[in-house]
Amino acid sequence: LTEKQWVTPSAVRLRFALPSAEHVLGLPIPGHVMVIDDAQIYRPYSPVTVDSQAAGYFELLVRHYPGGEISTRLAKMSPGERAHFRGPVGNAFEYTASAAPRRIGMVAGGTGVTPLWQVVQAALADEEDRTRLSLVYASRRADDILLRDELERAAAAHPDRFSVCFVVSEGGGAPAGGVAGRIDAAVLQRHLPQPSEDGSGVLVCGPDSMLRAL
Repeated sequence: LTEKQWVTPSAVRLRFALPSAEHVLGLPIPGHVMVIDDAQIYRPYSPVTVDSQAAGYFELLVRHYPGGEISTRLAKMSPGERAHFRGPVGNAFEYTASAAPRRIGMVAGGTGVTPLWQVVQAALADEEDRTRLSLVYASRRADDILLRDELERAAAAHPDRFSVCFVVSEGGGAPAGGVAGRIDAAVLQRHLPQPSEDGSGVLVCGPDSMLRAL
């Protein structure tokens, strides 16, 4: 571990060095690594960095859950300490510009935004990629929104290719342009792509309660 930053009261961003400044993680998009503790318990975490923009290191965004063995161990780490990983590991869906639908809608809840942020970074970094992306991202409170600065900067820099709508269920209101309440059919219809002849798709990642509601 080389850097550690608490980004919300319950979430910490951790940077881990690779063997050299030239090494890359070899991360499929989207993908994850398996964190292993001393008892050989495995937990998957999706890096918030992608190979094209992170040589020599990778970063994880970890939500600390009291009583969570792996998240507690990671949250308590200090720079200079080592962690054990396996992977990276891909998913059933792998993003490539040549095979991607022309329009991709994404729905995220909590830390489920991390693999979708990989897709956004990969798509926007490729000058030949013309995929249009829209993200609906649900959080409990505004101060729980992970990667908010990065997502807002990406939307501002690529207004014709990426948009984000923050949905906040508690705490008095959503950021400008967002929605106070919960994800419902009206929000999805407003922000996700409609079926089209040139192709559209939807990616969803979040807690089981959100997936059941959708």
